[in-house]
Amino acid sequence: MSLSPIPSNSSVSSCHRAVIKNWRTTAIGLIISVTGFVSFSPDTFGGSQNFVVILSRYITSGGLAALGIVSKDYSTNGEGKSQ
Repeated sequence: MSLSPIPSNSSVSSCHRAVIKNWRTTAIGLIISVTGFVSFSPDTFGGSQNFVVILSRYITSGGLAALGIVSKDYSTNGEGKSQ
């Protein structure tokens, strides 16, 4: 019995598997996209001194740093393998 949240049957699309497997990166990307929209169009959300716009700028900056931390490097040079 596998404890993986990804079903092993072939009816699940590869895109769905990638989202489930990399949920941290997906969640941070969605948060950054929303807060980036708010911070780059401040007039829509009450001006550049509005609390929501200022908070969105901080979240966007922190989200980019978090994305760099949790994203995976798909390097295939064999680094990290014991020889």
